[in-house]
Amino acid sequence: MIEATEDTEAAVVPAPPEAGEPPAAQPPLARGPRKVRALVIGVVIAAALAAFLFLGLGIGSNPGSGPGPLVGVGSVAPEFALPQLVGGRAVDLDALGSDRHRPVVLNFFASWCIPCQRETPLLARAAQEGRAKGSTVQFVGVDVADQPTNAVPFVQQSGITYPVAADSALQVTSVLYGLDGEPNTFFIDGSGHVIGHVIGGLSQQQLDRWLHRLAGTTG
Repeated sequence: MIEATEDTEAAVVPAPPEAGEPPAAQPPLARGPRKVRALVIGVVIAAALAAFLFLGLGIGSNPGSGPGPLVGVGSVAPEFALPQLVGGRAVDLDALGSDRHRPVVLNFFASWCIPCQRETPLLARAAQEGRAKGSTVQFVGVDVADQPTNAVPFVQQSGITYPVAADSALQVTSVLYGLDGEPNTFFIDGSGHVIGHVIGGLSQQQLDRWLHRLAGTTG
């Protein structure tokens, strides 16, 4: 390893000026390589600190645009009203669920989501079979950040007949429910309280267990 050494020079004392002569001009002090290197390092550290503060404090970001807290089990499911994916009246969560003392299966999905492509037909079939048997469980879908040209065919091909809302701006998915991915499914009892939350694709066995638990819940 090469050790840094400092060069030493003999001190030269200039002769005093003759009487009546102006003092000789002193040459400007040159910055040594160590001082220049220290200055550069200081500038880099200051720039890095400024960037960290800029990103960490979110300067320039839109206030309120980030995800909110995740809706937890035991809490009241936040009410929302979103436009329906295929037109018609808005999808109103309370009007479909707690206002009528009906339990709700609330599913967030997207056509481009691979697990959703496997899960959505299960939900569609369960909703149809439950309705045929007189079940009071209401299914509600929320299509997340999707193009209607992709979402509408996906819903139709999956066999969905229950209300599906379009959340293109993520105001419900991210800000209100605190979600950052799909699929997500909330199981809400007849009083509007979340009794279960499944992150990721549901299996048939999971869905059957939750539907059995919801079947007897009322407000």
